[in-house]
Amino acid sequence: MKKFLLSYWTGIILLFALFYWEYSPISAIINNYQTNLTSLLTSYTLEEGMMEAHRIFITEHYALVIEKACNGMVPYLFFIASILAFPSTIMHKIKWVIMGYLFISAMNVFRIWFVTQFVLQSKNNFSLAHDYIGNGFLILTGLILFTSFIKTRNKTLSTKTEVLEVKQPIAIRV
Repeated sequence: MKKFLLSYWTGIILLFALFYWEYSPISAIINNYQTNLTSLLTSYTLEEGMMEAHRIFITEHYALVIEKACNGMVPYLFFIASILAFPSTIMHKIKWVIMGYLFISAMNVFRIWFVTQFVLQSKNNFSLAHDYIGNGFLILTGLILFTSFIKTRNKTLSTKTEVLEVKQPIAIRV
């Protein structure tokens, strides 16, 4: 457990420094790409003309803006840190990094659509829809993905350890 926690927090620090910190050159590229992709995919879920660039127009004087913090990278980086810290094969981790990206990105687009629908009903719904329901939804998505990763991992390493512990010592007679 200590090894997992140490690996997890080290992973969080490194992943956020590389892929989210505003002074990281790679962060700017990845987050611009992810924000543009999220905006594009979200535009397909809304009525035509409702979205322009990264803005979703609720009224002519009120718009929701998809920013770096809204592009789904934060829950994805937490998810990656979790699977990197947990013992499993490299191929299993790579498979779940890819699947996690696809699922979290799709759920993030749904979250933005959901927040938009709530705000269209009343602008006062933004905080409830965004801060609590929407972000809670992304947290739940990450937890379900991580649980699925654990349940589907290759357990040969832990099985070998158990077998070694169960074996009886060999008595040698001289």
